Amino acid sequence: MKQAVIFLAAAVLAGSALTAASSSANVTERKGTALTIDRGALDGVAVGMRGIVKAVYKDPVEGEYTINIGSFTVVRVGERTAELEIEVGKGLNPDDARTVAFDRELSPPAPAKPPAETKSRGADWYLEQGDQAVEKGDLRAAQERYQKALALEPGNLVAKEKCRDIQLAIDRTERRAKFKEYLKKADANYEKRSVKFAFLYLVEALRLYPEGENEVRGRLQAMNGEYAGDLAAILKEKAAELADIRPRLDALLARPAAPQKETPPPAPAVAPQKEPTAPQTADQPFLARVRGKADRVWRNEKGFWEAVFLNNVSLIYVPAGEFTIGSPDGEGDADEHPAHKVFLKGYWIGKTEVTFEQYDRFCAETGRAMAQDEGWGRGSRPVIYVSWHDAADYCAWLKKKTGLPFRLPGEAEWEKAARGRYPWGSRLPDPSLANFNKDHMTTRPVGSYPAGASPYGVLDLAGNVWEWTLDGYDAASYRSPAGAAPGSPAAGAERSVRGGSWVNGANLVRAANRSSEKPDSKLNILGFRLALDGE
Repeated sequence: MKQAVIFLAAAVLAGSALTAASSSANVTERKGTALTIDRGALDGVAVGMRGIVKAVYKDPVEGEYTINIGSFTVVRVGERTAELEIEVGKGLNPDDARTVAFDRELSPPAPAKPPAETKSRGADWYLEQGDQAVEKGDLRAAQERYQKALALEPGNLVAKEKCRDIQLAIDRTERRAKFKEYLKKADANYEKRSVKFAFLYLVEALRLYPEGENEVRGRLQAMNGEYAGDLAAILKEKAAELADIRPRLDALLARPAAPQKETPPPAPAVAPQKEPTAPQTADQPFLARVRGKADRVWRNEKGFWEAVFLNNVSLIYVPAGEFTIGSPDGEGDADEHPAHKVFLKGYWIGKTEVTFEQYDRFCAETGRAMAQDEGWGRGSRPVIYVSWHDAADYCAWLKKKTGLPFRLPGEAEWEKAARGRYPWGSRLPDPSLANFNKDHMTTRPVGSYPAGASPYGVLDLAGNVWEWTLDGYDAASYRSPAGAAPGSPAAGAERSVRGGSWVNGANLVRAANRSSEKPDSKLNILGFRLALDGE
C-alpha cells in the first residue's frame, strides 16, 4: 500500500481519552532525544504526562520482540500530535523508538480545575446555549434558547436573525423529511406498477421540496422510459391541476440532472464521463437473474435498479458501457496513467461496504472467528481486519445462501461505479462528503454520507475503509498495448485496493487512486464490498 497508507494501518488507536493505566501511541518522528507521536490534545494527551518508550527488534531465532528502552515526558501538545523528551538506558539508541505507552502512575496528578464562573442568564447566555444546540443538531432546543434571548432583549438584532434562521432551518428539515416520505411512497407504488399514484407522489414531493428536484428527476425519467403512454395520459387528465408545476415537470423529463455548482479544484479535472443511463425496461436479463432470489428489486433515487438480499445486503446495477479509467495528465501517480477507454458489461455492485452485522452472521453460521473491531463498535460499521481470503470466503458463503455467484468487484468495475474526480464530482472532499483525513479517528457507519453518493447512488466509495478488489495489482497495467482493464491476480500476488480510508487525505480518496496490499493483510483501514455479474 502507498506510503501514506502504511503508516497508521496496523494499530491506530481509537481516539478516546488516555484514561487507562497504559495507553499506546506510535512514534512518527525522531530527533535525538525528542520524539513526536500521533496522539494529541484531542486524544487526552497533556503536558507533563509520562510513560515508557518501546523499541521493536527482530531476531532470526526468536522472531520479533519488544523491549522498553527508556522513559518520556510530554513537553508540547498539538491537536493530533505531541512532542516528548526521552531518557534512554545506557547503550540504547533513541532512534530505535517505535511506540510509547502512557503510564498514569508515572504522571503527575492533573491540577484541579478552578470552579467555573456562573454566567448570568442574560440574552448572551441563551444565544451561546442555542449555538451549542445547533452544533449538536438539536434545532428545536436551539430555537427555544434563541427565543428566550429575544424575549429578554427584543431589540437584539443577533437574536432576531438567529430566530429567523433557525425557523427556516427547522422548516427545511421538516419539508425534507416529508419529501423523503413521498419518495418512498412513490417507489412503493411504482414497484406495484401503480404509475398514476407513483407520479402524483412525485409531484407533491416536488411541490413540497423543490430543492430535491434531482432526486425526483431520475424517477420521472425512468417512469417516462418505461410507461411513456401512461404518463402522457396522466398529464392530460390532470392538466388543470398540474398547470402550476407543469413547466418544471417538462424540464425534468427533458434534460439530465444539472451538475452541482462547485469551485473547481486546482488540479486538472477528470476527463468528462458520459451521463449514466438508467435501464429502461423491467424485463431485462440482469433483472430476471435476481428476481425470486432478491427480497426486493426497485429503482433508487438516481433511477438505477437496486436489489436487497438476506434482508440487508443491497446492490446497485451499473449498466454496460464505456468509460475512461485512470487520471488525466498532471494528476495522480504513475500507476494511474495513461487514462484510457474501457468497455464493461453490466454488473451489480454493493451499495455500501460489507458491515460487521453482515459479516458476523457469516461467522456465526460457519463457526469462523469474528473480526476485531478496535472497540469502535460493530453493527452497521464496515467490517475491518479481514484479509482478501476472508472476503472471498464471505462471497462464497453468500453464493450458497442465495444461489448467485457473489464476488469482489474488479478494479475497473469499482472505478466506474465511483467516477467523477471523486464519487460526487470534482468538489474537494469535506467532512459532509466522506470520512477521511482522520476527522473521526475511527470508521463510521456505512451510509453516513449520502451527499457523497456516486452517480449511480453507490455510497462510501471515498474514505471510511480501503476496499479489496478481485484483481491483482500491476503498477504498469495501464501502459499495456491493449489498454485493458486490470486483470486477475497470480497466486500470492498483491491485490489492488481502492477508495482510501479514514486515515488518508484528499489525494488518496480520489476515484482513480490505486494501491495494493498482500492478500493476507488484516488492517483497521481495510474492508470490502460485493459485486455480481449482470447476466
